[in-house]
Amino acid sequence: MTAHREQQADPAAPTARTSATPSAQEPGNGGPPVPGPVVLPSAGSAWQLPSQPASPRGDGATVTPPPGADEPVGGPGQTAAEWGWRGRANRLAGGTLTLAATREELVHRAARRRLLRSFSRTMSVVVANPKGGAAKTPTALIAAATLGFYRGGYTLAWDNNETRGTLGMRAEASTHQQTVVDLLHRIDDFLATTGSVGQLSAYLRPQSARFDVLASDDAAGSMEIIDAEAFRKLWTALCRFYRLIVIDTGNNIRAANWQSATAVADCLVVPTTVQRDVADSGLWMLDHLTRTGRADLAENAVAVVSCADPKPDTALLDDIVERYRQVVRDVVVIPYDRLIRSGGRIEYGQLAVPTRRAWLMACSSIIDSLGIRDQD
Repeated sequence: MTAHREQQADPAAPTARTSATPSAQEPGNGGPPVPGPVVLPSAGSAWQLPSQPASPRGDGATVTPPPGADEPVGGPGQTAAEWGWRGRANRLAGGTLTLAATREELVHRAARRRLLRSFSRTMSVVVANPKGGAAKTPTALIAAATLGFYRGGYTLAWDNNETRGTLGMRAEASTHQQTVVDLLHRIDDFLATTGSVGQLSAYLRPQSARFDVLASDDAAGSMEIIDAEAFRKLWTALCRFYRLIVIDTGNNIRAANWQSATAVADCLVVPTTVQRDVADSGLWMLDHLTRTGRADLAENAVAVVSCADPKPDTALLDDIVERYRQVVRDVVVIPYDRLIRSGGRIEYGQLAVPTRRAWLMACSSIIDSLGIRDQD
């Protein structure tokens, strides 16, 4: 389990990452414009207008917005700029000048506050799209990293692929190779009171952003599969030690562990790239969940559209966003990031500033969805 650490600097702040051209990291300072996070909510969503309540559900029942959803973006004494040239001017003036923050910065601060919402129980976030190449694993990893960093730990990213997943490969390296199968062999210890968090840590891979990774089995020749009973035991035990569990999934919606994950999901995150077949697959899955009695999960979902190219097809991107807007609660667009695209290990602090800002907004939408679920 990740231990508590001193509060780190905000990685989404402009100064969190050095660059040969600092102006390219900070909008509004005379340098080239930076594509910031694009949050495209469904009609009536809290992020469309922060003072508005969340949208009604498909059955016509009004959803009570989670606490803090209707708070003003900036309160008294909270509007001084810290970003860009305004922030630098405020710091150089030593208190004799107070330039107001941009709306983007104020919304970012409100999003950070929303991430601190508490819940009445362990909440489960399931990342799912039955199409390969939908960016499921980076989505699960970075969502857990963002939540872990801002909420201070007690967050787990769990690779629930029915065969060989890649979450362990994309996460930061560990000193051991224990996987979910190894944990399953000892799961009765953790279902009972004899298992401790210290013993559990032998199966986890701690990450620098204050979250843990539970990797899937990657042993060549292994034929062990996590079935419904195994999933339930693992999930029940892990709920004893974590506040938030982010569950990565495989591509087979008929797999027992896929169905078990969606059965316990409090929030569904649907990742897609800017590709029509990948987006169609996610929409098909949402329709499948609606037709099989999980309309509540589909309607409260958050769609995350990741740009796998520096210059995505804007017409196709707009079309994908608009189609998802009709069926989910929020849509967030994540800009292109070379680290994610490389296919290698992802360290949260090495992600580009616009990427971290976009993910902060995405996770704020996830927290809002969890808040709605926690009221049920």
